Amino acid sequence: MLYKHNTIQYIKERMTIKKQLNHLVSYLFIVCLIGIISCKSEPVTTISSFDGVRVSFDNKGKGDITIILVHGWANTKDIWDDQISYFSENYQVIAVDLPGFGKSGNNRNEWTIESYGEDISSIIQQLNLKKVVLVGFSLGGPIVIEASNKLQDHVIGVVLVDALQDVETTISASTAQYIDSLMMDLVNNYTKENLIEKRFFTRNTDSAFQRIVAMLDGVSHVGWRESLAGNFKWQNEKCRNSIRTVNVPIIAINSDLKPTMVEAFRKYAPTFRAKILQDVGHLLMWDNPDAFNQLLEESIEEFLEE
Repeated sequence: MLYKHNTIQYIKERMTIKKQLNHLVSYLFIVCLIGIISCKSEPVTTISSFDGVRVSFDNKGKGDITIILVHGWANTKDIWDDQISYFSENYQVIAVDLPGFGKSGNNRNEWTIESYGEDISSIIQQLNLKKVVLVGFSLGGPIVIEASNKLQDHVIGVVLVDALQDVETTISASTAQYIDSLMMDLVNNYTKENLIEKRFFTRNTDSAFQRIVAMLDGVSHVGWRESLAGNFKWQNEKCRNSIRTVNVPIIAINSDLKPTMVEAFRKYAPTFRAKILQDVGHLLMWDNPDAFNQLLEESIEEFLEE
């Protein structure tokens, strides 16, 4: 009887151990599964561009449509904070640090508008984006024009933000030299008063200036002067032909700082239209974010209707 009792006890203990092992295996499986799902759900925020330069970007929200936000010269993706917060509720929003700025690399040889356009098309290709709205501020305007031409089947519309107000303007060597000197001096010796005087922003000037300081303080200027020269070259040699070959609607959201020459633009893009924000500076998305967001959302809806 003792032998029988020990055998039954042994079987019970084995069954208990087996049950505990099964629970442990199940627990580990669930933990691993959660880890895999978590890894897969993390959005991509860095790619290697066509020439091996690291391109960093914010990637927020989900949706059938992706809005790609491209900053201007001497800016970073942080200029779009209000837009990322607003539009990521209904769209996938990608705000890019162009090479030479922000968290992206600066190990580039060719600082051309075409190279920057390749950076944006690299993001679209590597993330397999299908329905893209390209939004370019200032220097970002020419860049999104080039990006649109590189991947036309993926883009549904282009929005220029305070950019390309007169596409028929050419820049002489002396003017280019003057602008270069002015802009490099500005980023090396920026003051709130100077930025206000030049109408970069007109409202909430203290907080706007602190945002500028955060973007400019202590950063490398590798590629900055070269990218200015690349923009002048594009404006003189490629601007009009590049606009002519864009096969999607182009809308401008501009400030009233200088007139937007709509009819001149329509020589190259017949459906072009402009929306003008009054009483704002160059950084119009800072001065009046609510009105700007409304105009951008309206523009996206118009792209979908065409």
